[in-house]
Amino acid sequence: RHRHSRSAVVFNCARIVVILVSASLSMLDLCRAFDNLTPAIVIAEVAFILELILRFLVCPNRHVFWFDACNVLELLAVIASALPKGLGAVSLLSAEAIYSCGAFAPFGILLRLLRRFDHFKLLTSAFACAAQALPVLLYTLLLIALFHAAAIFLCEPRDIIPTMQDSVWFTVVTISTVGYGDISPSTLPGRTVTLLLIVISSLYMAIPIGIVGNAFSNVWEDRDRLLLMQQLRRRIAQSGLTSRDLVRMFRRLDRDGDNQLSFNEFKELLPMMNISMPDEVAFSVFQTFDDDGHGDIDFTEFLIGVFPAERYYMTAVGSGMMTPT
Repeated sequence: RHRHSRSAVVFNCARIVVILVSASLSMLDLCRAFDNLTPAIVIAEVAFILELILRFLVCPNRHVFWFDACNVLELLAVIASALPKGLGAVSLLSAEAIYSCGAFAPFGILLRLLRRFDHFKLLTSAFACAAQALPVLLYTLLLIALFHAAAIFLCEPRDIIPTMQDSVWFTVVTISTVGYGDISPSTLPGRTVTLLLIVISSLYMAIPIGIVGNAFSNVWEDRDRLLLMQQLRRRIAQSGLTSRDLVRMFRRLDRDGDNQLSFNEFKELLPMMNISMPDEVAFSVFQTFDDDGHGDIDFTEFLIGVFPAERYYMTAVGSGMMTPT
């Protein structure tokens, strides 16, 4: 891990404490357990707004600042918290509506802790890996639910299941194995259809759950490389490095002048970005950059590895950027 200054560590710890205290105060305010908590909550919100503005002002690359999902979520949390109060101040919302909207306040406050959990990216990566298989599975699940909802609606009397909406609700609850008990079939055909639904859905639900679980297991095994790639991209984005800066950095490391980085030269790049890791993890990242498998990386491969969304653009201009000027 890279080292932080003592003041940065103290600030991060204080920020976590303020977030947790603010979320607790919001919950107590919603429960109406204490009076006059509003001033303390407003002070905390002002502190969060000032912190967000300060981070934006000191960010080397302010354009990239809003491409960070954590910053966007914090901005939305501030807006969601301030907007109901602002509308209430001009009499566009009633006091009860403001109180109801405030139910989302603890959720929005705790979202500010998301940047503290780098491993959250692994969860999103796992769902991204499983995304190709999930649509057809969800479509099949929808067919199963609609067929059984229609069959139960046909078999049950209207005093038990008055509408198709109630039948769909009962079917979804049964598939999820929750079983609220607010609706239950009363006829033999209805109970038979429900029994078939229980068996079929229990067997079927194991498929998507298994796919997502297996994807997360694979991502977790590769977590060191994925987290390092995320950290490397964030460092480059937050530092405000331009393509010319990356070219100069690449040439500085390329001592033999062959426009290629060997593994030893690549390892020297990491301390320049204040990143440290075991050699085996660094080699795994190096292999990720090495698309052609030749044992070294050129500038195009480096840019594509750091910015995969720009693959086609980098392929077209990457070699030209390495041309001596």
